[in-house]
This record gives sequence, C-alpha cells and structure tokens, in this order.
Amino acid sequence: MTTKKHVLVIGAGPTGLLTAYGLAKQGVHVTVVEERAMLDDSPRAMVYLPSSLKALDDLGLLEEAEKVGARGHAFTMRFASGYIGELDHRVLQVHTPYYYTLHFGQHVLAKLILEQLLKLPNASVLWGTRFNRVVDNAQRVAVEVSTEAGEQRLEADWVVAADGARSAVRKSLGIEFEGFTWPDTFMATNVYFDFAAHGYCENTMIADPVNWAVISKISNDNLWRVAYGERTDWTEEERQANVAKRYEHFLPKGASYTLDRASSYRVHQRCASTYRAGRVLLAGDAAHATSPIGGLGFTAGIQDAVTLIEALGLVLKGHDEDVLDYYAAERRRIFLDIVNPLAIEHKRRVQEADPERRAQDEEGFRKMASDPNYVRNALMNLFALVSTPYSADWRDRLGEQDTREPHAMPLFTATDD
Repeated sequence: MTTKKHVLVIGAGPTGLLTAYGLAKQGVHVTVVEERAMLDDSPRAMVYLPSSLKALDDLGLLEEAEKVGARGHAFTMRFASGYIGELDHRVLQVHTPYYYTLHFGQHVLAKLILEQLLKLPNASVLWGTRFNRVVDNAQRVAVEVSTEAGEQRLEADWVVAADGARSAVRKSLGIEFEGFTWPDTFMATNVYFDFAAHGYCENTMIADPVNWAVISKISNDNLWRVAYGERTDWTEEERQANVAKRYEHFLPKGASYTLDRASSYRVHQRCASTYRAGRVLLAGDAAHATSPIGGLGFTAGIQDAVTLIEALGLVLKGHDEDVLDYYAAERRRIFLDIVNPLAIEHKRRVQEADPERRAQDEEGFRKMASDPNYVRNALMNLFALVSTPYSADWRDRLGEQDTREPHAMPLFTATDD
C-alpha cells in the first residue's frame, strides 16, 4: 500500500499558492498555512514577464489570467534630455507565443490560483494559522502553529516556506538573510489616470537623479503604479502629503487623477544562505529580496515555484532527494549571479546622478533601440534570464556554473540569424 505524501506550504502568496497548486495537480496532498484570515488584497507586483506567462500556461492558468490582465507590448526609458527610447516586445512574436507582458495585481493572481486549488480534493488552506517553529525535521517534518483554538502540531513529508521576506520559517531555522538594505525610501502609489493617452507605454522608467520613477499599468480600468524615491528622514505622513507635488513631475500640468493608495517601504538586496534545511525548502521572497525596479524579484519567485514543483514532485514519486539540492543551489545561483546584479543595475540607471554615466546610458539605449536585432536579443535575454527549467542532467550540473546562453532556453525557439 502506497503512503499518501503530504506537503505543507507556509504562506498563501502567489509563490506559495502556485507551488501548492502544481503539486496538488500531481496528486500530492497539500495544505497551505496562512496567518491572515484571507488573501492579501494589495496589488504589489503586477508585471508578468514572458517566462511567467509560460509558467502560468504550463499549469493551465494563462487563459484565466488573460481575462483579467492588460497586455503590454513595449518598454520605454525616458531620459532627462527629453529622449524617449522604446523597446517593442513584438519583435519576439516570431520566436515565442509569449512576446508580451501581462499586467494585473499579484493579489488577483493569488485569487485565481486559490480558486483552482480549492477545486482539488487533495488541497486545503488553513486560514488564521500562524507558523511558530519547526519542531522536528528528520524522517518527516513537524511544525507548531497557533490558531484561535490554541497551539497545534502539523506534520508532513516536506515543508515549503513561502512566507515572505520576513519569513518566520527562515528565522526559525536560523538561516541567514545575507545582503543589505538600501539607504533610500521608495514610495509606491496606485493612481487612476490615463497615462497611455499622454504617451506612456505599459512599462516606463524615468531616468533622473532626483525625480526618477517607474510607471506601470496595473489593470484595464486605467489603474497604474507610480513608484519613486522619497526622503528617508520624513515621516509617513509627510511622504503622503507630498504625493501631489511629486506627481507634478510625471503628470501633465493640471491633470485630474484619483489616488487609490500610497505607501512607503525600504528596499533590500538579500538572499538566504541556503534554500534548503533538511525537509524545509525556501521559495519566493522567503528566499530572496530585491529592488522591484524591473520586476525581477516577483518573476524569480514564480520560477522558484516552477522548478520546485517539478523537483519536489519527482522526489515524492521516489526519486533521489538530491534533486532538491539542485533546486536549492540552482535557484540561489540564479538570484545571486543574475537577478540581484541586474536589479541593482536597473536601480542605478534610473537614479544615476553622474552626468557622464547618464549620457553613456542614454547613448547605449539609443543604439539598442535603433537596431531591431539588438532589441530582439536584449529582450530575449532579459525575459529568459531568471527562467531555469528543471534539468534532467541535474546530477552533472549540481554545483557547476550554468554556461548556457539564456536565449537558448526552451522559452524561445531556435533561430538562424
């Protein structure tokens, strides 16, 4: 008689729910543990790069996502000189069906996944259940949780920690969150305004040492995210009171808009010292934190889920547990070698204060935007960078540097030119 395998997923954000859904579709019994009484309704991340679209498609979720999302077909960089450079994603159309970005809040994705997850008889969610600590991590794993009824002990074959950058699971295991916190403060505002009517594409960065901004479409009803830097020595009330003045740099003079929400936060570049501790596996923000400029942290979390679904699924079917060492090592490598430095570079470009470097950035963008082949290759590399498909030769590659060209990954078809 085969013993049913059980996985606990701590955290009902997109990464946790996606991992739970992918495993449950394989027949694994999955329980999601979430401290909140319901899903977090904050839009937070909202841009889905092509590698994320492929992940959703592979799990049968893209069709529903398309119904609620707004498509993006270009990225623009606005420089202080007045030059506006555009990279049109449609140059990829002959190479991949995922030649666009999709825009909708991550809370909408979480709801979409949850609806599908709860249709499966082998999946459940424990709301209002706070993780306290890991009490056993040997042949099976046991965790202590708190509910309104008191403390309880939950057991499973494996635990996936997807409980965010402040991960209680990571802290419980004593795993270091290595890296640093940026000294500046970011302001994230959601506003109803027709940016498209004023020449903004769905993904826009404004490069300016003082009035930099990232402006991205959130939904089809003209809800947009405007993120910018704000004074760290101010109180939250002072930052909130300054929103209208800051908007003067991004919106036409006298423009009418409706502010939906605004909040400030600090930005981190951090990575867990390991993504695996015995039978506990880290994924998403619990494993890494990065600047949101460029959308790479959210994208990396989705790819964590995709890789973990396959790797853990194989182990639950009897394969060697070392495949999870591949997951832990490879996803950590992708973050440290690619996601982290690229996110830092994106942040530098929009905030660069040195006039010479700003001029170099602009000249480089002009050259790239004027060459369709350059645009194609740049976008193919960018969109595939954080995507690491499960590899059948993981034993040989465990601990080795992956030297494949990003655009040679399965996301794109091969080309002769």
